[in-house]
Amino acid sequence: TKPARIRAMFVRSDWTRRGLGTRILVACEAAARAEGFRRLALMATLPGYELYARYGFQETERQSITLPDGVRVQCVAMDKPVTGT
Repeated sequence: TKPARIRAMFVRSDWTRRGLGTRILVACEAAARAEGFRRLALMATLPGYELYARYGFQETERQSITLPDGVRVQCVAMDKPVTGT
């Protein structure tokens, strides 16, 4: 009943806009589907928000996370149903 969680994904800035993030999401969704999950969930940083929204994730909550070094990062909790067969 719990969603499959996408924990962390980063693409080097000199490799952005080449489809790598989308390919990673496709692979994550396929793996989740193969294991019987019905939903995907993640915590997006603001720079990644557009990619996830374009892939079909919906915002569920906004929150600030404090990193171990004290830096606060604005994040967006997002989820989507696992699609495809």
